[in-house]
Amino acid sequence: MAEDVQTHSSETAARTEGSTSGFRRHRGKIVAALVATDFVAASASAALATYLRFETFSARLGIEKLPQGASYYDAMWAFVALAMLALWREGLYDLERLTWGAGEFSRIARAMALAALGFVLLSFWLKLPGLSRAWLLLATTISFAACSLGRLAVRTALRALRRRGHLLRRTLIVGSNPEAAEIARILKGSPETGLAPIGCLASSHAEYLPLGYCDQDVPMLGEARDLREIVAEHGVDTVVIATTAFDHDVVSRMIAELRDTGVTIQLSSGLFDILTSRVLVKEVAGVPLITVRSVSFSRRNAVMKRAFDLVVASLVVLIGMPVWLLIAAAITIDSRGPVLFKQTRIGRGGKPFGMYKFRSMHRDAEQRLAELLESNEADGPLFKMKDDPRVTRVGKWLRRFSIDEFPQLINVLKGEMSLVGPRPPLPRETQAYGEREWQRMQVPPGMTGLWQVSGRSRLTFDEMIRLDLFYIENWSVAFDLALLARTVPVVFGAKGAW
Repeated sequence: MAEDVQTHSSETAARTEGSTSGFRRHRGKIVAALVATDFVAASASAALATYLRFETFSARLGIEKLPQGASYYDAMWAFVALAMLALWREGLYDLERLTWGAGEFSRIARAMALAALGFVLLSFWLKLPGLSRAWLLLATTISFAACSLGRLAVRTALRALRRRGHLLRRTLIVGSNPEAAEIARILKGSPETGLAPIGCLASSHAEYLPLGYCDQDVPMLGEARDLREIVAEHGVDTVVIATTAFDHDVVSRMIAELRDTGVTIQLSSGLFDILTSRVLVKEVAGVPLITVRSVSFSRRNAVMKRAFDLVVASLVVLIGMPVWLLIAAAITIDSRGPVLFKQTRIGRGGKPFGMYKFRSMHRDAEQRLAELLESNEADGPLFKMKDDPRVTRVGKWLRRFSIDEFPQLINVLKGEMSLVGPRPPLPRETQAYGEREWQRMQVPPGMTGLWQVSGRSRLTFDEMIRLDLFYIENWSVAFDLALLARTVPVVFGAKGAW
């Protein structure tokens, strides 16, 4: 048995050696790409600010203390230098500290604000009054947008390469408990994270990962007491330690063993449902403690969310009315029946309501459901069928791009739904709900949500519930805005739609 495991692990390592071992070699190239992108973005932004403010790229500073030829072209390079320094200070070139997504954008914003402040202080120190405040504001604002877009392009390219098996970190998961199994499952299904699990280590002779999934795709490579030897043997780049599988002194010993190996060590917190922006690690009397900021469901925030829903929904309805009329005509021509379909759903607190959709199925769809239950392709209480015969020709197109969901803006205006939140379930689905599943009904249901932008129909029922609970646990207006922004490319790209 041991020989089989060893053979399997060796084959796995051989298959991934070419794609994952190159991460350390290409680490500098990733950083260089980020530096180059930011430099070009900041330089172009400062030059564009000069042109927008003065209608020329060579506007003179007009300051008596400076040489006659001094121009905003010279000031531009001072601003760019400060911007690059501020980006470095925010840890945006440290791949271990770098957080992609909304966290990255907020750090870019802080960096540009710091660069602008530094530029102002520099001008006062050099006693150079008269610099255009409008120019500085334009340069700062455009630089933030340009750097954000540039990094988005780098991130998109990096994710594409990782999905193809390139620039991955050979990752070893240390532990043999449910937390380690969950980490293995998530990393295996998310290559865009850059962490490619090649195996796990048991925490003792008697313990093994409880999921058969790990035995097939992430083999046991040995025991935690042989950590250093296994890391060297398999060329591991990153070690993820499931801290709930070990005592404190064992975790400390493993960290000490890897101190001089150059391997990145990551400790799982067990906080799978907590957004990292809410987590703060600080030292109290020499003891590192994890602080989790509370989430406020205050009346003020609820009013803000409702006001935002009303404004955005009203604008979309007014602007999209001509498109709605064209869709209504297409539905009418394609098949007999009403344009809108009203379906009973369960809303906040278990209260039922009528949810509107553009009709994408034939009129007898509900009656034909019973004969199709055996063809259900979803797990849990959900029903999903990729080639559902009840869907009309126009309906397939509407569903592919989620256009059939637009009439739910009416539900948003009525206060029955929100733009962002957990999807409202059917009454028959809630019959199988337990206490955990009912927790997702604590907030108003939404047109889009976290699981819709994280895989849509590709996710299992348990994964949908986990993401919905994650959203509820970490709700904020900023989080809603981020999810709405992520929804647009998902919808237009028809990712995960059935």
